[in-house]
Amino acid sequence: MNGIKTENKMSSRDAILSRIKTNKPDLLELPIINVDVFADSRNIVDEFVLKVEVSGGHVIKASTTDDIFNQINTMFPEGKVKYTTLENTAAFNTVDFDTFKSQKALENLDVLVLESDLGVAENGAIWIKDTTLPMRVLPFITKHLIIVINQTQLVPFMHQAYQKIATEDNDFGVFLAGPSKTADIEQSLVIGAQGALSLTLFLR
Repeated sequence: MNGIKTENKMSSRDAILSRIKTNKPDLLELPIINVDVFADSRNIVDEFVLKVEVSGGHVIKASTTDDIFNQINTMFPEGKVKYTTLENTAAFNTVDFDTFKSQKALENLDVLVLESDLGVAENGAIWIKDTTLPMRVLPFITKHLIIVINQTQLVPFMHQAYQKIATEDNDFGVFLAGPSKTADIEQSLVIGAQGALSLTLFLR
């Protein structure tokens, strides 16, 4: 009896999947958007800084890596569990992913420093891709997220951002805008509800 029921269920499943495959809508070409129509006289860097700050982030201009990490150490002197993906800054790390054994070591990740090669002035979003991350979960579990980006990597709108990432081979990537926040509870804005408590952006 059980065997018959299982067979019927599988037959129904196969039939449903088969009907779905044969009833797919025709693929539509993506629209061609002339991004020039969105051009205006606003300064991209100023607009980007404004939108990052509006979303709850903090922007600091810095010219050298040493300057960046001196400021980070001043901002987060109590940070014990720290990690950076920037080159030649391994001395900052307290986590070694080459000998990493348990995710519990990341339970109290205080400071994470990443580098991005794409920022969007329209909304202050920063593109993070997995090729720069030893673990994809890191930007979402750290207490304080710090991202370093060069101002030459900023684009005005999401249209240009998607044009850029479309040419890259990424398994995973995410646009981040500001620290974690929610206003679902009593329409009161709470920062750090589901992720990073703060986002600091160093703009080179």
